[in-house]
Amino acid sequence: MTTLKILFMHLAGPLGQGIQEFLESQGHTVNWVLDEEGCRQWLDQEIFDGVILEVKPEGDQTVELVRHAKKAHSFGIVMCLVHPEQLSIALEAMEQGADGYVKQAFEHKELQIALQRLQEYRSLVGANFYLRRTQDLIYRFDDIIGDSPALKKVLSIVKKVAHSNASILIEGETGTGKELIAGAVHYNSGRSEKPFIKVNCAALQDTLLESELFGHEKGAFTGADKQRIGRFEQANFGTIFLDEIGDMSPSTQAKVLRVLQEQEFERVGGTKTIKVDVRLISASNKDLREEIAAKCFRDDLYYRLNVVNLCIPPLRERREDILPLGSYFLRRFSGEMSKKVVGFTPEAESMLRDYTWPGNIRELRNSLERAVLLSEKEWIRPDDLSLHGADGMDPLNDVDTIHMPEGGIPLVVMEKKLILEALERANWVQKDAAQFLGVSRRVMHYKIQKFGIRNPNWVKNK
Repeated sequence: MTTLKILFMHLAGPLGQGIQEFLESQGHTVNWVLDEEGCRQWLDQEIFDGVILEVKPEGDQTVELVRHAKKAHSFGIVMCLVHPEQLSIALEAMEQGADGYVKQAFEHKELQIALQRLQEYRSLVGANFYLRRTQDLIYRFDDIIGDSPALKKVLSIVKKVAHSNASILIEGETGTGKELIAGAVHYNSGRSEKPFIKVNCAALQDTLLESELFGHEKGAFTGADKQRIGRFEQANFGTIFLDEIGDMSPSTQAKVLRVLQEQEFERVGGTKTIKVDVRLISASNKDLREEIAAKCFRDDLYYRLNVVNLCIPPLRERREDILPLGSYFLRRFSGEMSKKVVGFTPEAESMLRDYTWPGNIRELRNSLERAVLLSEKEWIRPDDLSLHGADGMDPLNDVDTIHMPEGGIPLVVMEKKLILEALERANWVQKDAAQFLGVSRRVMHYKIQKFGIRNPNWVKNK
């Protein structure tokens, strides 16, 4: 059972002492108070996962305290300890929001089971609340954080196209928030009450991705012991978001193109044609035009996907958004961790603004989660941020090895020079050289063929 931070109100005595010792033996943190006034003060000052209240003979104060506790911590667990003759008060307390009660004459195991069941119940309630009530709020235009002209331009286009059925291609570096923009399109469209299905094309092998998207029939391949409904079927009348679509194999690209053209497909291993009404939003951190030139991506699919193009600039090109986003993550993580972290020192703000953020918003989020976790003070300092390269040695700015002659040099010559240098550093392993340059293996292979680059080891290995 997950450990809890518990506020325990009980009169002094062996029973209260025994309960406290038992809870602490289970790993829980217990704040023991003796009266209602002390309990209210703690509720107003701290965040607790659970509150256990002894029901006093008069009862009214306890019922009011339950109401106060639920108002202060709506997702916290509130339990009552009652004498058998006080069950009516316990029921009244439950009407005011208490999650359950335990009779004072109980075994410790009974309290442990009750806490575990209530905790599981609250987790389910919280998950259901998120899925049904707050999911769409995440994608409200007014709640998307950022003041930069670049972001405002993107949101302006999104508002214009959200209610259409046009396919949208979102381009941008990893971590810029492409999924957030896709969600904003869906939840502000006429399909908002229907499914929003997300698929990361880079996370699955080609054969698995095809089954993921289109489903399969029983016996279609080894291990297919039952029929599977694919993501396109799940997204019927809604929206499907294909992230990192540039990593999709040509054969799967052809099937996605058919869905876009005909709104139909067959499951893997099946013959029945399935009709769907799906809006497709795709995203890529690669330049798909370069992938087309390398014969790795279909141009006809590209034009189908790219009816509306949204380009999300990297965070280093919209520095006006860095501090607002940073303040949002700071509030979020300090609340989740129950830590009093109120802001950044001027030096930390300057570091946040000046850093290049190669990982974009995702890197900013992770950096601030770590900073809040490790910080021992109310203000985040530069040492808390632990930003790689923030001392001016950021790899994106370290271009001292590249020199352009005074008379200039053709770009293709420089490109070939960089490819050769990457291959040499990678011991002529094309996959590793591609990682050095931030391109796919297929693009690297295309460039090698384009420039006629050869290596004796490649011939020997054929």
